[in-house]
Amino acid sequence: MSNRFEIVFQRTKKEVRPAFMPFLVAGDPDYKTSLELFKSIASKADMLEIGFPYSDPLADGPTIQAADERALKSEINTDKVFSLIKEIRKFYSHPISVLVYVNLVYQYGIDKFYRQASLMGIDGVLIPDVPLEESQIFVAAAKKYKVSPVFMITQTTNNERLKKILKVAEGYLYLVSVLGVTGTGNSLGKETYDFIKRIKKNSKLPLALGFGISTREHIANAAKAGIDGVIVGSAIIKILEANLQNPDQAKNKIETFVSELIA
Repeated sequence: MSNRFEIVFQRTKKEVRPAFMPFLVAGDPDYKTSLELFKSIASKADMLEIGFPYSDPLADGPTIQAADERALKSEINTDKVFSLIKEIRKFYSHPISVLVYVNLVYQYGIDKFYRQASLMGIDGVLIPDVPLEESQIFVAAAKKYKVSPVFMITQTTNNERLKKILKVAEGYLYLVSVLGVTGTGNSLGKETYDFIKRIKKNSKLPLALGFGISTREHIANAAKAGIDGVIVGSAIIKILEANLQNPDQAKNKIETFVSELIA
């Protein structure tokens, strides 16, 4: 596990709260605005999750798909995402995780991608469309360059499969709170509570909950269920989407939303 992950999760555990991990798509709506948005939320983020824009993001709902499209339209590419993360590292010292689809890693070259990720200061890489059975080459490259391979766990992941994932996973487990895509409403019902408890009982890795987390109540309920971190993406991106004509206003509204969310 990246030492930065350990440090942050230990700190937030002492502070009796889940680590806050906002998610934004790199280059949305353009490189310059994207960098400014990361600057604006950096001081409030215990960790950052950054998405590599992709034309067919299977795990993502319409809000993040639209963000991907805006970023791609602005001619962002894998090298430019790495460049953006290098800029973020100038003012951000906490963990950075990236979400990237497998085709982008293949196109870039698996070894080259993880080497570059390590050089840019990326702590964890999650590839949602690579199943455990096909992950060996990616896990090997991640560990070669001391980058944590992060895995998604869903409510359909049984304990036997979880054990296999835990043999290779590092950093944290990304728990998908609902059966669906990102942005799906989340009230943290009994099924989600039971799911969290089951995974917590079987895992020593920290658990980060994502998909549909958008209110203080969601975060409070996740904390009660024993979650170590919360990932908030679509709710933040919706604010950007509603204020695309005024980047400064988007930035201010996102700052306010995040401040109120974690207050």
